[in-house]
Amino acid sequence: MSIRDAEDLFLSSLTAAKASDLKGVGCGSFSDVFLIPKTQFVIKIPYDKLEENVEREIYARLGPHPNILQCYGEFECILGRGIVLDYLPAGPLAQYIALEHFPSQRTHWPAQAIEATSYIHSKGVIHCDIGTHNFLLRNDGSIVLADFYGSILDGSPAGVSTAARYSRPLSLKQRLLNQTEKDDIFALGSVLYEIVSGHRLYEGKEDGEIFKLFQQRQFPDTSAISGPLRLVIEKCWRDQYESAEDVKSEFGVFTYLYSSKRREDKEVRRENIGKA
Repeated sequence: MSIRDAEDLFLSSLTAAKASDLKGVGCGSFSDVFLIPKTQFVIKIPYDKLEENVEREIYARLGPHPNILQCYGEFECILGRGIVLDYLPAGPLAQYIALEHFPSQRTHWPAQAIEATSYIHSKGVIHCDIGTHNFLLRNDGSIVLADFYGSILDGSPAGVSTAARYSRPLSLKQRLLNQTEKDDIFALGSVLYEIVSGHRLYEGKEDGEIFKLFQQRQFPDTSAISGPLRLVIEKCWRDQYESAEDVKSEFGVFTYLYSSKRREDKEVRRENIGKA
């Protein structure tokens, strides 16, 4: 849907809405999200107007992309000024990590998460809080990256920090510096692990325990993960990628080689059955 078409749908409802008409559908440390009446759009109103400008600028920079939550610009309503976004009622990917959820669609999630991360980096954006809590599920089962509040744009200061399960192990001195693409890449590795394993990374452990394990370079066992994803996850965790584009390229190569090998093995089995 074009921005103009979307405006036609939500603008009149937004400007006419009373405070009681705007239903809260999300809240956090930095903003509230309200459903615009009679539409499938929400308005995200931040508490801090300075950060609002950064998120608005980031969405404008990113533009339309199949794996980025669509933003339609900044608008005013009775509760304040905020950005209008698509409403995805299914919510965050974190709710659907268990393997029984979306068994066919989830096979595409790793590539979609990698694509989203690579794309934002190509536009000068570092997310700073990549995790399954910030990927949202579309109605068609695909995922989009969202919530750029506190993200870095062209080297601006980060306004948020990565959650423990997605946090790259760094020295105290390094932690005082601004986040980099490599922080997002490490977090991406944890997202991929959770998607393919069907459970949270180090589920049941406290943040402090996870931090210590990461500092000791003790990562979850990936031996049960087959195919190219195991290699990509391990390289993300071990800081062996220079860019998310490298992750994307290598994942594509690994996937192609793995698929080719499986086809060859299937042909060999078929030939052997024919000879038997």
